Formats: sequence, C-alpha cells, structure tokens
Amino acid sequence: MMIQRLTVIILFAFSPLLACGKDNTPPTKEVFTHLRGLGNGSYLFGQVATWVHNENPDMDHATNWLKKVYDHTGKMPRYGTVTYDFHDDPFPDAAWNNGVKEMWDRGMIVGIFSFYANPTGRWWNDPLDIDLIFASGHNPTKRNFYKQMDRMAANLQWLKDQGIPVVYTPFVESDDRNKWHAKEGSENATKLYRLVHDYFSKCKGLDHIIWAYHTTAKHGALEKYYPGDAYVDVLGKSAYGMGLDFSEYEWAVKKKRNAGKVIWWSELGIRGRSDPPRDCMDVFRRLQDEYPELAGFVFWSDSGHYNVIGNENGAEFMACPGIITLE
Repeated sequence: MMIQRLTVIILFAFSPLLACGKDNTPPTKEVFTHLRGLGNGSYLFGQVATWVHNENPDMDHATNWLKKVYDHTGKMPRYGTVTYDFHDDPFPDAAWNNGVKEMWDRGMIVGIFSFYANPTGRWWNDPLDIDLIFASGHNPTKRNFYKQMDRMAANLQWLKDQGIPVVYTPFVESDDRNKWHAKEGSENATKLYRLVHDYFSKCKGLDHIIWAYHTTAKHGALEKYYPGDAYVDVLGKSAYGMGLDFSEYEWAVKKKRNAGKVIWWSELGIRGRSDPPRDCMDVFRRLQDEYPELAGFVFWSDSGHYNVIGNENGAEFMACPGIITLE
C-alpha cells in the first residue's frame, strides 16, 4: 500500500538515499521523502502506542496509547510506534505485526522499537560482556542475540511482504546505561547498532526500513553515539520535563542539510510527574522559536503526564494547522 494521504509534496535537488541503500521499496522512499520535507512550520505528531508493559498493540484496545489520545482529543496521531518486547514477551509476534499493519492500513506512518532481551539471559539492566556477541565461533550470548535478531527479522520480513515501510529503532536511547546495550559505552553501543543494520540489510535483504537512532537528553550523547551517516536516516534526542532541550540542535541541523537526515524529538515527555499540567501549545512554540528544523516529535506513553492526555489544551494543540495528525 502506497501512502495516498500525503498532503505535502517536496521537490529536492537530489533523491533521498536511505541508509540501507538505493534500492529501497517505493513506499519506503515515499515515507522518507515526506519526513524530510517536514519542519519549519509543519510538525509530525507522533505517539508511542506501546512500550514494554502489556499495552496492547491493537490500536483500538483500551490500553493502547493511540486510542487513549484519540478518546481524549478526537484526533489520531499521524505517526505511532509499537515496541516488540522480547524481555517480558507479553504478546505473540503476530499481535505486534497485525497491530503495525492496522496502523498502516488506516493511514499512519509506523515506527517500531526493539526491546531486545539481555542476551546473557539475565535481567534487562544487568551488565554483560558485549564482546561475546562479536566473538568468532559460538557462545551462548552470541547465539541468544542472533536468535533475537532472526526473530525480529522474520517480523520485519512479514511487514515487508505486506508492503509496509517502517521507521525502525533497534536500541531505544543508545546511551542509556540503565539498559544492557549501553553498559559498555559508545564504542560497543555503536557496534551493536551497526551489527543489526548490516545483518538486516545485507543478510536479510530488508530494504523497507527507515533506520532511526536516538539518545537521551544528555549533552554530547547524540554525536558521541552516532553510528554514522551510512547507518542512520532519522536521528533525534529525548526531551523530558519542562525544559524540552535539544542541545545538539545545530549539529543535527547540519546532518539534515548536508547528509539528508530527518531530525526530531524521538521521545517527548512535556512535564515530570510532580509538575503541574502544562499547556501543550508550549511544544509548538518551542519548535517554532528554537527548533524549527525538527520534523516533529513522538510523545512518550507510560503515563498521561508525558503527553496530551495529562496536560492542557491537548485537543487544541492537535488541531493547530502546523501540527500534522492523521486527519
């Protein structure tokens, strides 16, 4: 299915070249071109539909954050993200796949997060020797991680067979040392990202992926953990609390202008739990006044205080002409 509802057509001096190569599927190129045309007054409204807690990937289910946003505001986000959680494993893969397909069939652009389980078999935030994943020969850690990659690749292949392009983030917040994938610093985190990219693109032939990468709000992390232009199509940072900072904005803008990258707030939580409700229109003002080149934002889930549900003027914000929702 090609996107029939794009309302913005942008002409570029050169064709967009995605990180997995020049032979990407036509729908993938179309979505990427659309994303590259955003910013400067037109901002994509995104929402994490499911994280890793048992939120159902069915967008009509009461626990899904897309439904929560729609029920609260009367509008549906233009972009939604489903997390394939291999740690808790609360749903069969078919449920996540069908959830993604339903979102695409209804006209949404779809993102996917992977929450890979710690390949040692221990807890998701336990330390490990990541070098074992790259060791020659066989070992349990390597075997476990490759098994997870094969599982994720099979899901992505199913989506490709349905004609669905996806914005795929292998590791959420690449620098977050609370998670196993970042325990050993930027060098190994970057190697892991590149491994997944090359395995999926070169070994599995998954050319329908728009490759996304982001870090926490920590200053300098976006550049330090960057896998490289050949591996990333969409890059961004998290922004939580009242500040909504993007400290490497100028560096990211250069990536947008010189390397054709899409830049955005990859995770957005507009206030802390103990902060008073905030005017959602502050997000639009911050984009217009300080970060106009960002393509948009993806609200976090977990609790309504992060997004339009637990703050003021959510419906008005989604109805703003500069905010792109599904409608």
